[in-house]
Amino acid sequence: MISLRPRTIVIIGAGPLMSRSLSLYLASHNWQIILISRNHSSLLSLASEINDLNPKAPKVLVHAGDASIPSSLHKALDWAVEQLGGKVDVLCYNAAHVVPSPILELKPEALTQDFNITALGTLVAGQWYMHNANTSRISQGEHPLFLVPGGLLDKYPDPNISALCATKSASQCLVKMFQQVMLPKGILVGAPIVGGEVVNEGKMSPDRIVDGVFRPFFEERERYKGNEGNWVLERIWLPDGGYGSTRTDV
Repeated sequence: MISLRPRTIVIIGAGPLMSRSLSLYLASHNWQIILISRNHSSLLSLASEINDLNPKAPKVLVHAGDASIPSSLHKALDWAVEQLGGKVDVLCYNAAHVVPSPILELKPEALTQDFNITALGTLVAGQWYMHNANTSRISQGEHPLFLVPGGLLDKYPDPNISALCATKSASQCLVKMFQQVMLPKGILVGAPIVGGEVVNEGKMSPDRIVDGVFRPFFEERERYKGNEGNWVLERIWLPDGGYGSTRTDV
């Protein structure tokens, strides 16, 4: 495993699965981590666990913020960037509402709320990051990264989780458009694609997924060096526990 330079990350939608494993990975490399979600007590508990397991790393900071409300998300992000000295190396948007939503029973207001969490929040976060990404090291070959996990629900929709399928599809479309406008500014966009249900143990566990498809984005962003190398937008982790395929868009 390559040792990462100690940098900064803000994770929106921090929870007990993927965000926890990602935070533990980065804390082991002495990153300064800021976690944002609606539940402040859960954030404090998660931060305490990460701090206890990585006592030499900078203390994890937390801020309550509702990703579905632009003003709330902006307030949390503005607070975060102030704690980090004005710029952010990596912004990870991982907010989504994962609950059953049978298509024939889905109420319009429920879809609207889930859309605000998953897709509208992606839009707000990406627009904010355009003005707050740390571009000071681009001349040295290290680029800031906007990281938004996705799935295969846009290609294989499930009518039992219809809201998640629809809103994640919209989010992933936004991510692809953000890449088109961010890359010319030197800001990279990454989409770790999780091709199945995340569980606590086994091949689809958060630790395995983070190591398989999150870690490469962090390693590659340090040595991208602009047009000298191709950047892979999507890295896919499949239920068989393997690195399935990638698509190079630039």
